[in-house]
Amino acid sequence: MTPASRERGVETPGCVMSCFEQGNGPPIVFVHGNASTHATWQPTVESLRTHYRCITYDLRCHGTSECTSGSFSMARLVDDLENVRKRFDLEQFRLVGHSLGAMIAASYALENADRLKGLCLLAMPAGRTQRDRAAGKALIDEVNSKGVRGAMGGLVARWYTDAFVATHPGLLEKRLDQFADIDRAVFLEAYKLYLDTELGPRLGDIAVPTLVLTGQYASGCNTDTARYLGRQIPGSEVHIFPEMKNGILTEIPTRVAAKIHAFFSARTS
Repeated sequence: MTPASRERGVETPGCVMSCFEQGNGPPIVFVHGNASTHATWQPTVESLRTHYRCITYDLRCHGTSECTSGSFSMARLVDDLENVRKRFDLEQFRLVGHSLGAMIAASYALENADRLKGLCLLAMPAGRTQRDRAAGKALIDEVNSKGVRGAMGGLVARWYTDAFVATHPGLLEKRLDQFADIDRAVFLEAYKLYLDTELGPRLGDIAVPTLVLTGQYASGCNTDTARYLGRQIPGSEVHIFPEMKNGILTEIPTRVAAKIHAFFSARTS
């Protein structure tokens, strides 16, 4: 359990999700991506919990969530998020998602705009090309032949800046060890959903103040993708962290938190 957090179990069909609450103030719910857990948010939450009531949770079949069903439809994951909202008795809240979690957050916003004060989408892919999808399908084949850890080695090495890796020895191995703990079937179900979901045509219907964040060179969600999101989502704000790749929550969590706080303070009173 993360430091100074309060844990609750949230029941949803086929799963009891592990949820964690820290801080006081206006509520923010954070949604992590595939092959991660609620702990991914901890460095960011540490900077935000003095201003906000921060709620994180493990997606179904991730982390310590206990599941009897591995269903990974987007509708199911949006319903899971709605059950988190109900369990914590949130009339309105701010919502932050990363990668697959950003897709879940955007999908939730499309159906529940009245529940949201603000939205932040980090490293969310959209407008993907056939080449992007072919690369994703190739990764699925590699996972099937090499396992999750074996297939992800090359990708993980490209997620962080060289300078950060040089000053954090063992970082890549630690992240790859996390992949070794992931059930292959769960990873594949979640990754196929990530690959098959395309929200680009619907982004114009998001009616919530939205902040888009990514790293300049993030794989699958780089500068061009962020600007595409900004053009599609009415009135949205885009910030691109120069020289950063996919690892912004690990490398620069304080800067990420500062951008989230500044946006929510200015746009979601």
